[in-house]
Amino acid sequence: MLEWICTGLGIVQGVLVAVNKRSNWIFYILQMAGLFIFSAINHLYGDMANDAIYFVIGVIGFIRWGQKEKSKITVASNSERIGYIVVIAVATLVGFLILKRTDDPLPLIDAFTTVSSFVATYYMMTKKLDTWVIWFVNDILYVVEYFMLPNQAIVLAILNIIWTGLAVYSFINWRKIMQKEESVV
Repeated sequence: MLEWICTGLGIVQGVLVAVNKRSNWIFYILQMAGLFIFSAINHLYGDMANDAIYFVIGVIGFIRWGQKEKSKITVASNSERIGYIVVIAVATLVGFLILKRTDDPLPLIDAFTTVSSFVATYYMMTKKLDTWVIWFVNDILYVVEYFMLPNQAIVLAILNIIWTGLAVYSFINWRKIMQKEESVV
């Protein structure tokens, strides 16, 4: 049942963020609470850390998206891109080394999705178009993770398949919004 609730919240949140609506953060916060419980049940410790921190990020995102001066969509600079790639690579390695010492069934995928989710969420919160490229890769790996779990999380895998499509749509839609915002300036 928890999977279904999180899935519903996630779909609503995904659609709202794709169309650039601030209310997406309310559904995001609720979903993170549910996913924290799911991750605890399945011993996905990296995901538990994600979900707890995301609750706070959701509140910050909701506030930030309400501030007019911080509400425009932009693209990450080349140095920001190099930075987030390095952060994802190094932090994934560190996370893997930590998680492989636990009963986490998929420590490498769990570490990568944990780290890349943080980076993607930060860029979503700051309205960087790059967030959707990171989410696309992340969502594909979440599908793999949920199918590979000893107790497969089929509903959450389906949610991430939907989110993969939403990442593509969101990239296209945010780019159109960004171009309109640039033409107004």
